Amino acid sequence: MPINDLLSELGILPLRAIAVQSMLLMVAIVLEAMVLRQQLQLGYRPSMQYAATLNLLATSLGWVAFLAIEAVLPLSLRSQIISYVLFNRFYTNTWYDALPVVVVVVAIAAFFITYWIKLQGLLWLLQLLGQKPVETTPEAIEGDRRQRYERARQAQLEGRQGHSPRALAMLQANAASFSAILVLLLLINQSGVLGW
Repeated sequence: MPINDLLSELGILPLRAIAVQSMLLMVAIVLEAMVLRQQLQLGYRPSMQYAATLNLLATSLGWVAFLAIEAVLPLSLRSQIISYVLFNRFYTNTWYDALPVVVVVVAIAAFFITYWIKLQGLLWLLQLLGQKPVETTPEAIEGDRRQRYERARQAQLEGRQGHSPRALAMLQANAASFSAILVLLLLINQSGVLGW
């Protein structure tokens, strides 16, 4: 099959969006691996593997959710999304004035949903690899009275100091990657890189 026939069968393929998504995914993996390595005292290889696995999981679920939600949106909003993904600009229609608010709300929701997916993915990944997180439920705490007291005291101190180290590390990693992605997207839009 000649390449022209293959491309005509594929239809419109958003190559710029795919290239930008790949670049941002690599930046996110590197930044999150650095944070996970530092915060969880992991080696270079495990931190990179965890970050890559979690980012690929979150990206895949994000695209599935995006395509499912996009199919049920009103036509005027769908045209805005398609215009932005393919051409990096918005059309003037009934949604044009509300788009800044919609974009900010969607970005905030995406941050917290991505954080939750990555945190759950990290816990599942650690369980799959045989590294179960420490149980802090009353049923899991066993032993003599002194050990229970020490564990309860430690859990109380951790409760005052914040959440588990994994949750905090994943929050910091997600915040670092989202911040870098935001800066890169602003630079791409302002400089006109990639022909946009």
